[in-house]
Amino acid sequence: MKGKRFKKLAFVMALVLGLSVFSYGCGAQSEGSSAAGSSSGAQSEASTSAQEETPGDRTVITFINGFTGGDGPFMTKIVDGFNQSQDKYFIEQLQDADHYTKFKSDDFDMLIIHADWISTYHAMGLLREVSDIYEMAGLSFEEDFHPIVQTYAKYDDGVFAFPLDLYADTFFYNKALAETPPKTYDDLLALRDKLDSQNTNVYPIGIPLTGDEQWGWMLALGQNGVNWVEGEHIKLDTEEACDAFMQVHDLIYKDHISAAGLGDQDHYNTFVSEVTDGSSVKTAACMSGPWKYTTALEILGDDLGVSTLPQIYGDTPCVPAGGHTFGVSAKVDESKIEGIAAFMKYAYQPEVMLNWADSGQAPIHLETMKLVQENPDKYPVANVNYGIFDDAMILPAIYNIREQVKYVNSTVWSLVVQTEDLSRDALMAELTKATQIAEELSQL
Repeated sequence: MKGKRFKKLAFVMALVLGLSVFSYGCGAQSEGSSAAGSSSGAQSEASTSAQEETPGDRTVITFINGFTGGDGPFMTKIVDGFNQSQDKYFIEQLQDADHYTKFKSDDFDMLIIHADWISTYHAMGLLREVSDIYEMAGLSFEEDFHPIVQTYAKYDDGVFAFPLDLYADTFFYNKALAETPPKTYDDLLALRDKLDSQNTNVYPIGIPLTGDEQWGWMLALGQNGVNWVEGEHIKLDTEEACDAFMQVHDLIYKDHISAAGLGDQDHYNTFVSEVTDGSSVKTAACMSGPWKYTTALEILGDDLGVSTLPQIYGDTPCVPAGGHTFGVSAKVDESKIEGIAAFMKYAYQPEVMLNWADSGQAPIHLETMKLVQENPDKYPVANVNYGIFDDAMILPAIYNIREQVKYVNSTVWSLVVQTEDLSRDALMAELTKATQIAEELSQL
């Protein structure tokens, strides 16, 4: 029965992954697969720079990731550094927005996999157990990484990932428009009044139709202390969940803390510049991932401030978060294992892993964390995100979780942020449907 379930799951996931581009973190829907949401120029540079030297007679290890945005060149720097440090192995890197699909269809040795995908890939038999690689690399899963990784990288039958970072929804603000970062809903209301949003078209924050939508509703549920998982599926057909979604709606249409009708990525576009549709909407702050830091800094310079998310919706501290990890293919040629171990040994040297902190990401390797925390001015985003580890909400590690939330992202969220006269009955009907779909997906 177990094998039959996994076979069916594998079929569905193959179909799903072929159709999906994922929402946040390194394989991102509209943000670019890196959760880095950046230009095609960055994608091109990051994808090719590691291939400039030739492997010669070295053992080639293929590595695919979705870092196509602002953080892509920093991973490339790590890969290039390893290739230049020795002459026995060569990491051949591909950075592609559709990296999950390509990993499944081609023979890649390593991949970057999100923390919430590990459980599904583990169940499908796509990942190799890596305890022996840890030992060869001189690393300890229990001692070298923050304890939060125990929640998503270790299973009864072993360890299936090398944790890279924990990235969290981060609060960026424009110091020219908001001298200090808002900490509460009342602070956002006061900032709205100061900006005179309805007359100036400058709003405290922006809530987009798509983009980081997953984090948008996770924040509302989490800060309200809503339990939205039941067994192996999400459960949103409750009054508490409905209340949380309505709070997001009221933030836009009742309290006008965000402009209405913002499109994909406009939570960020309105922060760094005016949107291009002629509406001239601008925002004083932006809730987005750390991958936005480098480009925002280039645009805003000294006016860019970084803080944790305000307590917008309820009294429960909560920050939506995710994690990137290195995974090893279950199909990898065993002759390459020593090379993969050599790469891990190189990459997790603190002086090397600091390259990842330079991107705005928060490395989860403890020795690297110490160095980052000693330099808060140099690594402002990472240090802010380190402060929320205890309050981090990662998508639950259950079967097909990314597919379970897809209806919420595409239909429920659109209803909430685009329907001014939204009724609770209409919303509850969609939350009920989302729950039913999730339950069916969990049983595949």
